[in-house]
Amino acid sequence: MSPVPRRRQFGTIETLPSGRHRAYYKGPDGKRHKAPRTYQSPDDAAAWLRAEQRLIEFDEWTPPATRTQTRDDKARTVGQWMDEWMQLRSHGPDALEPSTAQNYAKDIRLRITHTSGKAARLRDIPLTQLTKRDVAAWWDAITIDHAPTACFNTYKRLRTALAAAVERDMIPANPATLKEATKRPKLKKKELPTRQILQDIVNELDHTKPRVDGSHKLIAILTFFHGLRIGEALGLRRGDIEDQGETILIHIRGNCYRSQEPGVGMVRKDTVKTDAGYRTIPIFPAFHDDVRWHLDHRAAGRRDAMLFTTGAGKIVTDTSYRSILDRAKTRAGHKGVTITPHYGRNWVITTLAEAGMPIPAIGEFLGQRDLRTITEVYMRATDDRKAAVLDAVNATLTVPDGVGDLDAKRQEKTASTTPDSSNLGHSDQFAAGAHGSSTDY
Repeated sequence: MSPVPRRRQFGTIETLPSGRHRAYYKGPDGKRHKAPRTYQSPDDAAAWLRAEQRLIEFDEWTPPATRTQTRDDKARTVGQWMDEWMQLRSHGPDALEPSTAQNYAKDIRLRITHTSGKAARLRDIPLTQLTKRDVAAWWDAITIDHAPTACFNTYKRLRTALAAAVERDMIPANPATLKEATKRPKLKKKELPTRQILQDIVNELDHTKPRVDGSHKLIAILTFFHGLRIGEALGLRRGDIEDQGETILIHIRGNCYRSQEPGVGMVRKDTVKTDAGYRTIPIFPAFHDDVRWHLDHRAAGRRDAMLFTTGAGKIVTDTSYRSILDRAKTRAGHKGVTITPHYGRNWVITTLAEAGMPIPAIGEFLGQRDLRTITEVYMRATDDRKAAVLDAVNATLTVPDGVGDLDAKRQEKTASTTPDSSNLGHSDQFAAGAHGSSTDY
């Protein structure tokens, strides 16, 4: 049976199944507050309630949870807790992926722990004294100097870290409750590149071009025309390529991320971004020769050899590839066109959808678990496809031969039923002309 609490003039004492006693009461803030520990004797529990009541009467009351915190808890600042929280999120069964953890740490560093101006005040506030007003002041400050998406992401990190502090009884409630900060910024719509533009850029990465060794062409082919994320492409090893003659398959089994440690460069891990990322992709036959050329001339013969490396044997970095891609775009005559490796996923999604592939199948092809991302964020209809659909609909609206123009028929019918101008003085004839007969036309 559940324990029956004994109500008092002030507070309540509850006898637990263990025989010990727990005291609690409703404080001036309208919330329930309990004693920091249970008591062997009900008199001890009652004494704690009387002491709390006196604090309220003398206007010296504060929530008991904040009074029982350790000295370290009271000294911990928001900035220190953010660093501690990142350490917690980097370990354990629910640890962040290294690349994700780096993004989190970057947001926190740039806009909380190492920022300047008014926004810097947040990091030095004791965690137990942080208020909604403090959070609002910090938010107002960072939105002046930083992009909306960066501010949105950093606020999410702060709110989650403060929620973790609440779960650990370090603070009574989460002060990050700004509604405006939770509104996701509208992303700039990515213009869908044409296949010709993508192919022009790929052609400029061919080894036959002056001062081009061809090492990066296959990266462009995989990201542009097969929807690989840049980290997935750079994480490929020779053993991930399966040449079956008429078919060439690529097995996505790992990923690469750029280490923040100086001199380390790209780091490969044997996991992908999500479970859906583990997949096998057939290479379009148009690119089979490019795959085989790369294996013969730019990859070592060992199965565990990385597919894309520098002359020093290190994995090609994402930043150096983007620079090479940008120069190839300029040489191809598309300098003014905005294209990144990720744009290829937009092109692949739309192309496969227009070809009739179901959305779930496209998600499997791209390793994209969230199908809403495909339909709402990535997918774009090409201008040619729009024109073709409109032409098809227009064809269904064409007036069949022999039917004639409906407006012309109406005008003809109206003319035949309108009375002669000489008879307009006769009201009965005017009425007949105005209302006409019940015959349909």
